[in-house]
Amino acid sequence: MIDHSVSPAGVLVGVDGSPATHGAVAWAANEAARRHLPLDLVQVLPPSERPHDEMRSPSGRAHALLDQARHVAHREAPDLPVHLSVVDGVVGPALVATAAQARLLVLGARPSGGVADAGVGRTVAHAMGHAACPVVVVPARWEPGADEAMSGVVVGVDGSVESEGAVAFGADVADRTGSSLTVVTVAARSGGETEEDARRHLAEGVAGIAGAHPDIPLREVVRRGQVAEELLAEARAGAALLAVGSRGRGAVSGVLLGSTSQRVVHAAPCPVAVLSPRAAEAWAHPEHSEAGEAS
Repeated sequence: MIDHSVSPAGVLVGVDGSPATHGAVAWAANEAARRHLPLDLVQVLPPSERPHDEMRSPSGRAHALLDQARHVAHREAPDLPVHLSVVDGVVGPALVATAAQARLLVLGARPSGGVADAGVGRTVAHAMGHAACPVVVVPARWEPGADEAMSGVVVGVDGSVESEGAVAFGADVADRTGSSLTVVTVAARSGGETEEDARRHLAEGVAGIAGAHPDIPLREVVRRGQVAEELLAEARAGAALLAVGSRGRGAVSGVLLGSTSQRVVHAAPCPVAVLSPRAAEAWAHPEHSEAGEAS
């Protein structure tokens, strides 16, 4: 029996029945197994008088949909504890409220509608900016086993607290998966911050990695150009995960705001982890929060 009065504290996946959901569930199941955490599959139903975070057991079509997702999870991790729940409300806010104690919130990206469709959807955008934990957006075209041909975690840094949190999270993932970590900063081609500024941000970003994760192969990269495109170029070289903060400053000030954020999540060939200011603070300074502590 699941106590639905308690907020999930494992890996939570928003399930909506779209094809992208199954890729998100599969990715989340593997990550939950690595972290020794339960997997919570949640569907949001139309708004009612119930609070956004009031979870209950599913029934009818909702149960059938979530049970199908549970089968996907168990194909990846047969012994993984999987909980099925529904909540009522507007999808983005309801998922953020439900994930208040979660370690990760995982969502499937909506399929591309073409070159002109560079959006990520209201649900993903709201979650990226407000969730208390990292939000991992899994591409619609991602399939189980896709990361086996890829290696490494790529993190974009710019000297902000948000990017500091992204580095801490990315290093944690790299350590758990035995992967390399590539930390990237981008200097503008002309005007704005100099390459010297970019290198300073890079040094600040990796300052604590050697002590916290001494066995991770670390690569430091300074690029010039448009931020989103340079981060995507690194990801396309074979990354299993791209991690960024939802806000930044200087040359990376627009990484996940407006059109640039939509470009990164929309075009990435791998899952993208996005840390809101709240989530980034928790990972950058775990001594002030349990969110960044090892499970």
